Amino acid sequence: MIFPFQRIARGTTLVVLILSLAPTILAQEQAVLWDFSLKPTTARYDELVTVSLSASPQAPWYFYAQTNKSGGPQPAVFRFDLPPGLQTVGPLEAPPPVKKFDQGFQIEVEIYHDPVVFQQKILVGDKAVLGQTHIRGTVRFQSCNNVSCLPPRDVAFDLPLTVEAGPAREEFRAPAAIATATPTPLQPPTSPTLTAQSANSASRPGTKAAVSSAEQAIREAFKSGLLAFLLLSVIQGFLALTTPCVYPMIPITVSFFIKQGEREGRRPLLLAIIYALSIIVTFTAVGLVLAAIYGPAGTSRLGANPVANLILAAFFLAFALSLFGLFEIHVPPSLQNYFSAKGRSGGYTGTIFMGVAFTLASLACTAPFIGALLGLAAEGQWFWPLIGMLGFSTAFALPFFVLALFPQFLARMPKSGGWLNSVKVVMGFIVLAVALKFIVNADLVWHWQIFTRPVVLASWTMISVFAGFYLLGLIRLPLETSLEHVGVIRMLLSLVFLIFGLYLATGLFGARINGTLDAFLPAAEVGPVGPVGQVGPVGQVANRFYSLRWLDDYGQALQQAKARHKPILIDFSGVTCTNCKWMERNIFVRDDVARAMQRFVLVRLQTDNGPDWQANQKMQVDRFGTAALPLYVIMSPDDRELARFAGLTRDPAQFVAFLDEGIARLKP
Repeated sequence: MIFPFQRIARGTTLVVLILSLAPTILAQEQAVLWDFSLKPTTARYDELVTVSLSASPQAPWYFYAQTNKSGGPQPAVFRFDLPPGLQTVGPLEAPPPVKKFDQGFQIEVEIYHDPVVFQQKILVGDKAVLGQTHIRGTVRFQSCNNVSCLPPRDVAFDLPLTVEAGPAREEFRAPAAIATATPTPLQPPTSPTLTAQSANSASRPGTKAAVSSAEQAIREAFKSGLLAFLLLSVIQGFLALTTPCVYPMIPITVSFFIKQGEREGRRPLLLAIIYALSIIVTFTAVGLVLAAIYGPAGTSRLGANPVANLILAAFFLAFALSLFGLFEIHVPPSLQNYFSAKGRSGGYTGTIFMGVAFTLASLACTAPFIGALLGLAAEGQWFWPLIGMLGFSTAFALPFFVLALFPQFLARMPKSGGWLNSVKVVMGFIVLAVALKFIVNADLVWHWQIFTRPVVLASWTMISVFAGFYLLGLIRLPLETSLEHVGVIRMLLSLVFLIFGLYLATGLFGARINGTLDAFLPAAEVGPVGPVGQVGPVGQVANRFYSLRWLDDYGQALQQAKARHKPILIDFSGVTCTNCKWMERNIFVRDDVARAMQRFVLVRLQTDNGPDWQANQKMQVDRFGTAALPLYVIMSPDDRELARFAGLTRDPAQFVAFLDEGIARLKP
């Protein structure tokens, strides 16, 4: 098997190049400095508070005014995300901009090249909740000089406001006409005939709603400094280890390094370090390159790509057969001689390739933090995404460094030959089951309808049963001696595999499979009221989700929302998204969640499959600033964002609270 050594070298060179350009990129961040303030910071009902947004362009940079309607450069856009009871009053106040002829765009534009303060009045209505709340929002702008322009970027603000009881104070009291006025939406209503495609064109970056919680955390850490940003990256890396896509890589890592430990001349510590470094470098380089080529949706595209999934399946299938002893995976003789001449073993190249495969297998299922980071990269901000990806991937790779180290020492223990070979074979069965998961992803995208849920369940059942029979000595592979007796540990392990096989077999007859495991399976065939073949209590549980009516067109959802006076719940999902399936089969099926979701017009937008997946993905990235899945967004009938929830949660109450928040923000 030939390993792509040169590709790894090119990826490493790219990372070094980006690091060398980091100081220049960081300097571009200072083109326009922003400062935000609120006066007063404590307000009462019927009072006006003033949000001041101060911009300080640094010579020779300038940015385009919000009144710039020329159709060329990106004008400044100010977005406010207000809690219930607060509303904007009047237009944004700003000094007149400077008009000039722009040589680059060949049109007359309006710019600010000196410090400027924008002000927005906000009314604290009698529906506001007493206590501390927050006025949040974003400013999107584009800065240029006489030579070049930077990509448009967003700057978020979060200003705390305390609402207290008492009569309105004269210096802040709102005029009577304003205090009794009917609240107006922050965005103009959208036409009822809006389709998914027109929604995408309407949701250009200039009209992006408030940033997601993950991106908000990133930007807050960015403002706090490098150390805070790096710490947040590391924490998110450890949290990403809890996603379901990581679990299959544990037995694969163990089995690979058991084989490495059996070979003489290998240094366990060095191999583990190389494995971890290959994960870190590949994670960082692939993520940033995909962001540069495809934008923040790059990782999602790679994870859903059927060709990539089939390549991974072929690799893991070959590795499983190697564990069974069918053949040995060798480095080409030319490379092996080269490494030998240099005093090293060719196993290092295989270790690098294993790290690359591991990264590609888990890239699409990482936390929304990755999508937010790559969103920053797509805006032209490369230094901070690079640092964030390095911190994230280092934390992500650390447990696998430990996991790679110990199997090699285990393989070198005295008398490790016979029982260790049995461990390799059992691991081969597990790797074979993992390979099937990637084939299923390709099947879902290309609609083969071959590897359906019953086929996968039956395959996994047989793999588990065969592993149990092997441990009992009922199956013997070539070059293995007959098993004279079955020890206690082998017997117990065989029982585990046999019982697990029987458990999987119950899914063929309608029983519900464990939620985490179920997320790797294709969906059950759905009839009018639920999954076909599921009856009784099991079917009733599943029907709580399938009985909910999901639309697949956002324009249609807007029409229904206006007619029924309901908010919209958008589920950005994907057929290859394991985290999405986990939410659907573990959270949405609960009675309390299903009841809460019935208050919404439900629309599911697939971003990796189906006739409109590209338009849906563009809408998610352009309007909501992230390509991470799953993403849940609550919209008002007049197309305003009310709340969003990114990623998966194992706490149903947390998701219900998110739904309640959207309902509360809809009320005037």
